[in-house]
Amino acid sequence: MELIPLGTNGYFPSFGRQTMSFLALTGERAILLDAGTGVSRLLEPGPAARLEGCDTLDVILSHYHLDHVVGLSYLPAAWKGRKVRIFGPAPPLAESDPRSALEALFRPPFFVKTMGAWSCEVEIVPVEGEEIDLGGVRIQVRPQRHPGGSMGVRIGDELAYLTDTGVDFAGLPLAMGVKTLLHELWWTDEEAEAEAAAGHSALSDVAAFARDARAGRLLIVHHHPKRTWEQIEAIAAKAAAIAGIPASAPQEGVPVPGA
Repeated sequence: MELIPLGTNGYFPSFGRQTMSFLALTGERAILLDAGTGVSRLLEPGPAARLEGCDTLDVILSHYHLDHVVGLSYLPAAWKGRKVRIFGPAPPLAESDPRSALEALFRPPFFVKTMGAWSCEVEIVPVEGEEIDLGGVRIQVRPQRHPGGSMGVRIGDELAYLTDTGVDFAGLPLAMGVKTLLHELWWTDEEAEAEAAAGHSALSDVAAFARDARAGRLLIVHHHPKRTWEQIEAIAAKAAAIAGIPASAPQEGVPVPGA
């Protein structure tokens, strides 16, 4: 698998970082994990070259908050004339189903055309069970704790993607033994204690989860937009010290080494 981070921020772009989207390339299949503003990077030379000759883009949405879906509106330009399959959580994985959620957003007056009139073919697939069938690529999903619901995703033994969730140790099986764990890290421990906030994850909990999951490495994602790159690197170093495994923050547009 080749993994190219397209957007690593939560909520809104800042410090040159886009909101959440990751391109996973496995065999001839292109999988987009979430579709934040990072989808704009599909037009950049590196990702664009890797997608030459690819006719179908499979998009797996963790949930429907704007910072994870707004980039779908870029696909009529970035994926013109090709097919998009959008897999989105439906009850009981989320409170909304993908068709009603996305069709309510991508229509006038919020967007110029309905999804059925886009210049790319769009298929919407509700995810209701524990697996997604992508023809030979095993993808497992699990519900997460987040307002409105969200789902965690595992692709084979290569990658687990857990964002917009509080750390849930009951969800360890989804990440157990995975080569690369992408986990949101929104709060420092001090911030989490002061905010008493639910629905997002704090440093020590994320590191302990990665350790207990016996992940090969931890990539921290869904950064708070106020953070500088230096602050994010310092947080990653603290996570590595607690987890006892390599931990870092991926750079957008740059393939993750060894993924």
